Amino acid sequence: MTVLVAYIPSLEGREALTTGIAEALLRKTDLLIVNVGRGHHDLEPAEVQQLESQLMAAGLTLTLESSVLSDPGDAVIQIAQDRNVDMIVVGLRHRSMVGKLILGSTVQRILLDATCPVLAVRPDRL
Repeated sequence: MTVLVAYIPSLEGREALTTGIAEALLRKTDLLIVNVGRGHHDLEPAEVQQLESQLMAAGLTLTLESSVLSDPGDAVIQIAQDRNVDMIVVGLRHRSMVGKLILGSTVQRILLDATCPVLAVRPDRL
């Protein structure tokens, strides 16, 4: 059993990670972090260190994966299917209706095409 977190180094990505850690602990399962940032697929060393520290504090080990696919939604879906994950956790970013129409939505693609449950979370901005 595995919980997959679609991660980008942002407020939304960190919220997805926090929720993914809680879900993995609740389900007593592994946690897989998939770096889905556009552009380069490598996280900065400081970011990886921060991830390792956060997971170590929760009693989990860092399993980090990325994909050569250019579309983040395709990457998450492919890795989730290849690894037979039980749940995907993604962070939501507020977008206007026009923004969704023009740019599409990675989260929307994951929600519609994933073959396992998807938990979409949004950071509080109050």
